[in-house]
Amino acid sequence: MVRILFRLFFVLFFPLSVVFAQSELVPRIETYVTPSQMERLFATAEGRANALRLFRKIKMSKVYLDVLRSGHSPNRQLVVETRDFFIQNGMEVSGGITTTSGKEFGVPSSRTPIFLNYQSEKTRQDMSGRIREIATLFDEFIIDDFFASDDESRISVKAKENRSWSAYRLDLLTDYARHYLISPARSVNPNIRFIIKYPQWYDRFHQFGYDVVREPKIFDCVWVGTETRNPKTETYGYVMPTEGYINYCWLHSIAKEKTGGAWFDFHDCTPNMYLMQAYQSVLAGAERIILFDTESFIKQGASARKLINRSEALFALGGLLHNRKALGMAAYKPPHSDGSDSAGGANLYIYDYIATLGLSPIMIAEPPDSAPVIFLPRHAAANPDTDKHLHRWIKRGAVIVVTPDFLAALNDPKITELAGYTEGLNLKAAEKNVTEFRVGGKRFTSDSPVKLRALPVPSQAEVLCAGITDEGDIPILTRRQIPNRKQTTPRGSILVLNMSTFTHKEIIESELLLLPPRPLTIKDWPSGVVNRIRRAIPAPYPLQIDGPNNTGVYFYEGNVLVLTSFHESPVQVTLTWLKKGPNPLRLDKSFPHANGTNAQKKGEKLVVTIAPWEPAVVHWK
Repeated sequence: MVRILFRLFFVLFFPLSVVFAQSELVPRIETYVTPSQMERLFATAEGRANALRLFRKIKMSKVYLDVLRSGHSPNRQLVVETRDFFIQNGMEVSGGITTTSGKEFGVPSSRTPIFLNYQSEKTRQDMSGRIREIATLFDEFIIDDFFASDDESRISVKAKENRSWSAYRLDLLTDYARHYLISPARSVNPNIRFIIKYPQWYDRFHQFGYDVVREPKIFDCVWVGTETRNPKTETYGYVMPTEGYINYCWLHSIAKEKTGGAWFDFHDCTPNMYLMQAYQSVLAGAERIILFDTESFIKQGASARKLINRSEALFALGGLLHNRKALGMAAYKPPHSDGSDSAGGANLYIYDYIATLGLSPIMIAEPPDSAPVIFLPRHAAANPDTDKHLHRWIKRGAVIVVTPDFLAALNDPKITELAGYTEGLNLKAAEKNVTEFRVGGKRFTSDSPVKLRALPVPSQAEVLCAGITDEGDIPILTRRQIPNRKQTTPRGSILVLNMSTFTHKEIIESELLLLPPRPLTIKDWPSGVVNRIRRAIPAPYPLQIDGPNNTGVYFYEGNVLVLTSFHESPVQVTLTWLKKGPNPLRLDKSFPHANGTNAQKKGEKLVVTIAPWEPAVVHWK
């Protein structure tokens, strides 16, 4: 009798046990199915069974079925059959909604037709009516990342009144979410949960109505876009491979425990770049990943095969970093802050480049209380109290890394002087092409010209590295130790990093609208310059890291360092242990490194060779 009951329990609850077994893996792998894909792939029992086999191959644990996209919904019976099939086979299933305009659904934005005009009464009625129809299908829905608008039609101009477009859209979309998405859904399904999924273009959110302060409070969960794709092509912008990492860290600092996971796609990716999106998501702390989209995965293209073949490494990385806090330079970006202004400020997406230089930024949305190293680009000046915070940070001995754009936007002569400049900085100074660089007594060259804003050499700061031109040196990194009048030791220091990226104007004028419109020569800064910058910024551990540009450096609690290569060929990174005694550095044996990744000890140094577009994990006791 006991044996019979055991068999009955196993038959009834085996699917649930599969979910529990899969849920122990970090990250959990999930996928998203569009309405047209559901109709093509899941219309037959054979199609659903084929998908299930492939899902199990990568230990997929959850499926999101999009039941409203551009006004199109699949047949309700098909949705129910598909939903029930996956649930019966041990998978979780939730719904999806994509708020894009359709032929007879809503009113498109006057500027970007795929977006909706949320001021329109037709859009409001169409959306709320359809939400009521589908809300009983699932107890959870995720909103795909088109919940934004740039409409400037007559009714929007009138509703905007005296507000800026950004302020108007932030109010509009927050109100819309409450009254035309969440409220109508809960009127027919009181138990429903809503997830908002943000795209990866974090520096443009507030321009299009994504309210990162209010929306995490009214939605039940937040998902983060970590889709970066190919940094060398214009198709989806010249996005650095670290942008997803930056976006996830920043949104997590706002949404905190409501942060659900990461989402990326296959578009415009080489297999290596696609896999790197997964690595970057996990490095940022994502413990769940949605693969968009299901059809691309089922077709088993090169990118999907690469992910499957390296899934053991992905799960190993997730398990290793689980519950470990990331350490590094606190990179401050207040919510809704701008990296650009009319005075010439050009710091949009600068955090991505700080990461590819290997400077270990940890994104934060609030002023840091105790961080030993703080990065302040143009965005940080949006907080009217930043000047007071800066004096407090300096007093306690922090190292402050600023951009000229931050100093110009703050427009505080005392702080500009603290940084070593006796006069204001002209952000509209011409850019110069530089191929030679000075670091201390050494010279370095770059294979490609590097553009540098021609700022003057500060009169009261040390120039740590500079570009060499016929008209004199252009400072790249300067440092001023702030004197302590009461003691002989300095209070803190300010480093000025001469790095500029993009303005709103050039992004708006490009066809890309949301993303970096051109490649930057920051990626060509020579290793001699990059290494000097790294050495000037104190690391969380007694390590000196020397290696090429376009190498990610990630520190974690528990003596863990992860290096990632954004190169097409193997690269070498030299780690120097700065404490006395035996060198404890070694490659972590629990992580299945890619072929070609290895390490050699040379006294106090560990020379790590990293395979293209792969991580190397270093651990010590």
